[in-house]
Amino acid sequence: DLLLFYPGGKLMDRRGRLWVGIPAMLVLGSALVALPFTHSLGGLIVVAIVMGLGNGIGSGILMTLGADAAPPAIRSQFLGVWRLIQDSGYAAGPFVVSAGAALGSLAAGIVGIGAVGLAGAGALARWVPRWTVHANRTTRRRAGLSDDGRERVDPDDDGATPR
Repeated sequence: DLLLFYPGGKLMDRRGRLWVGIPAMLVLGSALVALPFTHSLGGLIVVAIVMGLGNGIGSGILMTLGADAAPPAIRSQFLGVWRLIQDSGYAAGPFVVSAGAALGSLAAGIVGIGAVGLAGAGALARWVPRWTVHANRTTRRRAGLSDDGRERVDPDDDGATPR
């Protein structure tokens, strides 16, 4: 997955955060759901490679989204709380797998984590903004922003509302 860090970051900067975040979550979630259905070393290797691809392309997406959302005046405090919530999610993962294993089987716990990943892709699609002031010139233009991130003012607009 290390080889995908740079291409993933480049794609995030050129196309937007969702172009990386949603596919990464879908790939990781799907691979986790498929994991209990592997019955051979070859199947396990294929699932591990797919997980590595999803993890590599989406590496750093959470901190990038946090940096995009952080208010400039309190950036360090915001990112500290953001990181605390992110690390809490990492710490909760083993408990979800354990709960699934206690209630059913280890496979159920792993499928549960995969389902959380797939739900995470839906959450990204629903709540992550389609543009950011940190995006490239093209995405800023499409969002109606100037190159510095402010809303563009139309010189022909006299400010009057149409009737």
